[in-house]
Amino acid sequence: MHLGGRAATGAAIGVAALSGAVIVYATRHDPVLSPDSISYLSAAALFRSGRGLTEFSGQPLTVFGPVFPMLLAAGGRNLQWARVVGAACIVCATWLMFVLLRSRVRPWVAVAGAAAFALGPGLVYIGSTVWSENPYIVISLTALAVLTMRPLTERTAALGGLLCALGFLTRYAGVGLIATGAVCVLAAAQQMGLERRHALRLFSIHIATTITVCAAWMIRNLVQAGEALGPRFSGGSPESIGRLTNRVTSGIGALIFGNTASKGVTTNGGTVITVLLAVAIVITMISGTRRVLDFTMAAFALTSLALPAIARHFTASDIEFRVMSPALIPIVYFAAVMLERIRLRAVIAALAVVVVGWSAYEGVAVADRVPDVVAIAAGSRTQTSKALFDLIDTLPADAHVLTNSPQRVWWQTDRNPTLFAFVRPRAGNSNYPLSVADTLRYACLPHTYLAWFATLANAGDGPADRRPDLAEVIDLTVAQSVNGGVLYTLRAHVAAQCPAG
Repeated sequence: MHLGGRAATGAAIGVAALSGAVIVYATRHDPVLSPDSISYLSAAALFRSGRGLTEFSGQPLTVFGPVFPMLLAAGGRNLQWARVVGAACIVCATWLMFVLLRSRVRPWVAVAGAAAFALGPGLVYIGSTVWSENPYIVISLTALAVLTMRPLTERTAALGGLLCALGFLTRYAGVGLIATGAVCVLAAAQQMGLERRHALRLFSIHIATTITVCAAWMIRNLVQAGEALGPRFSGGSPESIGRLTNRVTSGIGALIFGNTASKGVTTNGGTVITVLLAVAIVITMISGTRRVLDFTMAAFALTSLALPAIARHFTASDIEFRVMSPALIPIVYFAAVMLERIRLRAVIAALAVVVVGWSAYEGVAVADRVPDVVAIAAGSRTQTSKALFDLIDTLPADAHVLTNSPQRVWWQTDRNPTLFAFVRPRAGNSNYPLSVADTLRYACLPHTYLAWFATLANAGDGPADRRPDLAEVIDLTVAQSVNGGVLYTLRAHVAAQCPAG
């Protein structure tokens, strides 16, 4: 490696270390917790305690894949370990982004790309939150690096298949990584000039490895929960293609410009970024210097943009900037490839300094604000109703606690199980509320309570308003009303309705 290459590698190591330091600084008062974050932590804590892959509801972990909870399991619900995992993921992602870029563009352009990738507001916020996107990005980059190694061998094809499967078992949207891996193997086999039989063998090894690992988990889910990917909201979104596209581009805009930017900035800016990405892909594909990595990144871009829209169309799942975060990889990649095409090095240097400087400035601003987000996020005891959490703490150890906020109740009280009830099933929720039969079964048991947080969006005018069908068969008696919530006792309206035994 020549002197300039060694200096660039050293700079990349420094950028990776800096990216980790930014996450450590951002999470100085703990990482941000969303309801999904608490689901991951509950699964990690229960796995660590020897209860297998289950979550706060007492049900098998199926709606989420097992990879992220198992990464968190060493610390259980300890947020300091979650900080370490988040920072380590960003450090690894930064270095891997540099490695991939270095194989395609000049070393210093690769350094600039890695810096813009890691220090921007999108990845800083994601790295500061206990989300599965963090390990997924690392696994995706690793899979892409492995599958684009030359020559592609049976061993690397199998390893790439395993990594693609692990991506799927980290977040089910990782099916896009599986599709990308398949494209990469086919493109590599063609570029290597392999005979059809040899190419088919490499492809079969890759796909068989992926399918075997994914199928093992899905079969386990079918056995334990009756559904391959766990209980989910049925029914799609009636939104037009234009509206779905707008959601996707807005997510891209929030990822690049920060999720606190104005709607106009995220919508218009996201549209511009998406169009520029498409133009960059076309220019790269029609050039005479396209490589396997270019085809692979184009496939990854397509799946990262299309799958959220497809998922929303069929399941009405949410589209937000965290969902769009994998798209940051091809955005940075093709931006670097376009920068490489500029002949004047002074122009390249100036553009790189401007982009990296602006990205780092916005990223550090996000890191500075993270503690304010922590104070109002799902892990806060005071944000919804501290008094109601205090009431739950006084309940008997054998009490059955139902609630419209099960993740928050589990996090604050460590009650196992904590049950989701008296709300309407909603697309985007990672947990499905108890059925009428199961809710009635709990109401027939002694010491059954409903902790109702009145300020949440799913609270409506109370549990009877949200689920009148349940109110017809279950009596709700106010045990105590406090600021921000109500604790009810539950019993069957007609004792004969209770299941025998």
